[in-house]
Amino acid sequence: MSEISREAESFVCLWLEKRGWNVEARNFRTRRSEIDIIARKEDVLSFVEVKFASDSSATIALDKIDSEKQARIVHAASAYLSKKPPSGQIRFDVAVIRGSSMNLRMDTYLEDAFRPDLM
Repeated sequence: MSEISREAESFVCLWLEKRGWNVEARNFRTRRSEIDIIARKEDVLSFVEVKFASDSSATIALDKIDSEKQARIVHAASAYLSKKPPSGQIRFDVAVIRGSSMNLRMDTYLEDAFRPDLM
C-alpha cells in the first residue's frame, strides 16, 4: 500500500470519528480480500472502502469498485462477521479522497454504495 493510500485511510478514520463513528478495525484481511475500515455507529456496522484520486486525475475512483471488487469486499465482510456476529444494520460505504499528501479532502462519501446479498 502506498503512503498516500495510508494517509487517505487515516483521514477517513478521523472524518468518521468526528461524526460519531467508532473505528473497530483497519485493513482487515483474508487470504483473498481486504476491508479498509470497519466502523460502528449505534446499530450500524459499516465496511468502508477508501479510494484516493489526485486532483489531476481524470479517473473516477468509483469506477474501480466493480462487481469483482465488491465480491472480494463482501467475502472479507463475511469472514469478519463470522468472528463477530452482527447486531443491527450492515452496510457497505465508499469514501473517495482527493488532494495530495498533507492536503486531503473528502470528495464523496457514499452510504450504502452497494448492497450485496450477505448470507
